[in-house]
Amino acid sequence: MNAKFQKSIEKFPRYMTKLTKLSPVQPSGLKNIPKRGIYVFYEDNKPIYVGRSRNLTQRFRQHRQQSSDQHSATFAFMIARQDAEKKGVNVNKTREELQKDRDFLPFFINAKKRVSEMQVKVIRIDNPVKQTLFEVYAALELKTPYNNWDTH
Repeated sequence: MNAKFQKSIEKFPRYMTKLTKLSPVQPSGLKNIPKRGIYVFYEDNKPIYVGRSRNLTQRFRQHRQQSSDQHSATFAFMIARQDAEKKGVNVNKTREELQKDRDFLPFFINAKKRVSEMQVKVIRIDNPVKQTLFEVYAALELKTPYNNWDTH
């Protein structure tokens, strides 16, 4: 195994232990978070999505603002797409088309509100390579239903 890769991942079990032991941050408590790192959205005390950012405060704002589009509120967009499909809305369109679709739009608005009410856990990881690798590791360990690694 590549030594640099091995060194990058050897701390992941410790990071995971630290992350899972953290208390969730309420949406109102996001002022005192690290600048960059990994975050996990929780709903009903269950981890449902892992993400990463070099500017966590800005990223949370993007995930939660009603004015955010499908490029900024990607997690909410995934939720909306799944919810809309369950209700019979045709979601076999591009993301741009869906964002303009009158049948889809209420699902996207509701999903952004739902995300804005979720709890979050955050762990500081500054190195972008370690962030990338740990995002996948954490999502697999936590079995988050909304991480899928497909491109869009």
